[in-house]
Amino acid sequence: MGKTKCNSKLYKLRLVKTNEPLLWGQNYSDDWDALSEAILKDFGEEKVFEFVHPKIKGKAYSRHYIHPVCHGYAALRVGQFKTGKDFAEVYINLASKKYDPYVVFLNPSPAFANHNVLADIVARAFNWELAGKNLKIVMEKWEPEDGEKIELIVDCVETYRCSKRTYDMNHLKDFGFEKLMKSGNKRKTGSFRSYIKPGYEEKVIRFLRKEIGDTKDVAVFMRPMRAIAVLDLFRDRPPLNSFCEEFNKEGLIKISAYNQYMYIYNDKCDKDRAYYDVLKRASDYFGIIV
Repeated sequence: MGKTKCNSKLYKLRLVKTNEPLLWGQNYSDDWDALSEAILKDFGEEKVFEFVHPKIKGKAYSRHYIHPVCHGYAALRVGQFKTGKDFAEVYINLASKKYDPYVVFLNPSPAFANHNVLADIVARAFNWELAGKNLKIVMEKWEPEDGEKIELIVDCVETYRCSKRTYDMNHLKDFGFEKLMKSGNKRKTGSFRSYIKPGYEEKVIRFLRKEIGDTKDVAVFMRPMRAIAVLDLFRDRPPLNSFCEEFNKEGLIKISAYNQYMYIYNDKCDKDRAYYDVLKRASDYFGIIV
């Protein structure tokens, strides 16, 4: 076990508030429970992280957990698993007693030789989930000082053991271990309706069916989805396959394009007049002022 010098594979995590004006430096938050809860939901497949390459359109990755997750600590593999070795190990430690929250990448395959790209992939996945809480992750390279050795492996093992002792009597036991999917199988997700806020299910479905219709044009069927997201009528962001099954759009849109529309804090639709027409109809239909 010993000490491990991590070099550029190690990143400290900073949690930043996005809904407050920037006055003196960054507006940091210590609400790490928000990310812990997102990890737990991902492990339980209530709301799955989506890992997407920042520069290669349509390139997405799966994830498999190395062991059951504990509150504040998780270890998973992120990759495409084409050869059984096409992945990197990602250790997320928010509960360390020795260090500030950090992420470390271990044993990356050649596909992840650029650790900064992998860091961007992981940060995007976290931030899509944190956006609704007005938070975002910033990953900073953790460069050990001259001669410093970071007790990474020991720290991760001890954090896991401590978390497991603390939480093994609660609902985490009910998760069991993540069942790894066979190659080619679709991940099981909830029905599309289950991602809509309670009380709005039928009305949202009616609006979307009217706006989407039978079109195969990505922009046409994603504008109303973004409008519903902007009106905050989703309890969680619906996964792509859940949307496609509900509206019969299988094979028509890639996950990268879907995410661009559903991540409402980007500028995807800023210059799209047709989108604002859809948003106005949605605002009038639901009686929600944007």
